[in-house]
Amino acid sequence: MRIAIVTSSYPLKEIDGAAAAGLFVRDFAKALADEGHDVHVVTQDKGEGCSYSPKGVTVHPFRWSGKQRPLSSLKPTNPRDAWIAFRYMKAGTRALLDLHAESPIDHVLAMWAVPGGVFAQALHKHEGVPYSVWCLGSDIWTYGKLPVLKSVVANVLKGAAHRYADGLILRDDAVALSGTDISFMPSSRAVARATDAPTERAPGMVRFQFVGRYDHVKGVDVLLHAMRDYLDEGHSGTLNMLGGGAMDDEVRALAKELDLLDHVTIGGYADGEAVWAAILAADALVIPSRNESIPLVMSDALQLGKPVIVSDVGDMGDLIRETPAGLVVEPGDAYSLFAALAEFEASPKDRFDEAVTQLAEKFNIRSTAKRFLADIAGGQR
Repeated sequence: MRIAIVTSSYPLKEIDGAAAAGLFVRDFAKALADEGHDVHVVTQDKGEGCSYSPKGVTVHPFRWSGKQRPLSSLKPTNPRDAWIAFRYMKAGTRALLDLHAESPIDHVLAMWAVPGGVFAQALHKHEGVPYSVWCLGSDIWTYGKLPVLKSVVANVLKGAAHRYADGLILRDDAVALSGTDISFMPSSRAVARATDAPTERAPGMVRFQFVGRYDHVKGVDVLLHAMRDYLDEGHSGTLNMLGGGAMDDEVRALAKELDLLDHVTIGGYADGEAVWAAILAADALVIPSRNESIPLVMSDALQLGKPVIVSDVGDMGDLIRETPAGLVVEPGDAYSLFAALAEFEASPKDRFDEAVTQLAEKFNIRSTAKRFLADIAGGQR
């Protein structure tokens, strides 16, 4: 089957730490190709073309005036940005139509409803090619709330042969917007398990790991205060942090102010294998966000066999309560997080193992790819 993926987020080089969502798209495209399908990705050029893509996946970058600029930074109320967005939509649609003209596409997967779904809908109207939509957040929660785009998003979803959302709350909001059936299908990455990192808990000391932006919404300040309480109560443990962002200096200053530098390591951004090795070297991943859906790093940890300690925001709390692969804490509450750190330390080493294995299967990208392929093979429209 010849499958086209249309997306506004795709890494056009092998190492791209800033393309978290795009790395998922690339891994999913590879999973489809590994099943024997001819996969083509249509995405915007960032000024340098595409220097890397997995075997079996062909990338077709189309030119646009924004180049390196994130599409999400365009403001529809700004006339210049509105014109750039219009030109982007025209160029992306033309690129997909041209791809089909070269050799017919059997099915299009739009990631996400806007802008990719608009390209797919245009091909469907012109040539009758069926398409599916995978909602990943901004298409419903940002564009779906703008009066000028709300009906566009709804119509794209209504015209799709299959509709997915990568979060439970997102699914419900997409259903409310479009009045259509939408299935939960979480996004994830293909995790390469390093063999040189320890997987067993070190005796007498618990190792916690944080991966994400140093930002208020990610709750990094809450985590540091919780770690101070944890140590003050006589517990033994370390915290390793990987990330960067607007609060980088503030995080380092707060760790020094709280006298945590002997127990907390603050690192910078890391890619793929470095992140996975750090998670493997830890006993639990901590996600203390004030607002979140299902971050990719959560599925990374589960697939690496690690339990998680998560804030009760977005879908994380519901998922962990349903399949207890870790602990759930109140968002923004350092004491609640401290109590969870202490509870984790006191827990038997195998307490979370079965649930981690069970929940990890939901995020297996190869299983997700097979599910998608079965859907489009059995229900073309």
